Amino acid sequence: MPPLIALPGTLLDARSLAPALQALALRSRTVLLGEAETLDGEVQRLAALANEPAIWLGHSLGGIVALHLAASHPGLIAGLVLLAANARASPAGGADRRQAQWQLAQTQGLKALAAAKLAPGYDLAPDDPLHTALAEQAQSVGLRRFERQLRYADRRPGLLSPRKSLHCPLLALSGAKDLLCPPLQSDEIAGLSMASRHVSLPAGGHLFPMQQPIWVATHIQNFLDQFFLARSA
Repeated sequence: MPPLIALPGTLLDARSLAPALQALALRSRTVLLGEAETLDGEVQRLAALANEPAIWLGHSLGGIVALHLAASHPGLIAGLVLLAANARASPAGGADRRQAQWQLAQTQGLKALAAAKLAPGYDLAPDDPLHTALAEQAQSVGLRRFERQLRYADRRPGLLSPRKSLHCPLLALSGAKDLLCPPLQSDEIAGLSMASRHVSLPAGGHLFPMQQPIWVATHIQNFLDQFFLARSA
């Protein structure tokens, strides 16, 4: 079985994916995004971390970066697991929203940003315990990484026009109630590979990997059983 490398989303750290990963009997490591100045530089940094083809798992921005890694370094990709991701270029208006987030983070801090912007954008109820988790993880990621993560999102070219073809097994998981990366965008991702599957969680939002880790782990395990364990049997 190939190793698994996990990429959390914007202002999320290893804790966002740990419950799902712990349910899988895999060699895995989690890498935070935001070390390189540009998306291309970050893709190159990640490529240098892999000394063999791996299964790359990405949530949100982590999934976007994993897709670009697969497009530019197919030899390093044994498979892709993409959670609440999309293959589109940065949309019009996205830069203004991210600039407002950056200004708030600079003036009031990352915990304030998590409470005022991120949690409402993820449709979290005011009493949801994930408020605390978001604030703690945002603080852990820090302003330096956050600034670069915003840059990756703003300047991503997308893989749909022109359409890229990915020659690896691909699992796309989405939340049916995700307002940021709705299921249609996971359908688009699944269309990039002939060996793909898309499963949507009926009541899931953008943070379904944190809210429903066992559901996520179950579908990842089914994917691994189909494309990897069956081949090695």
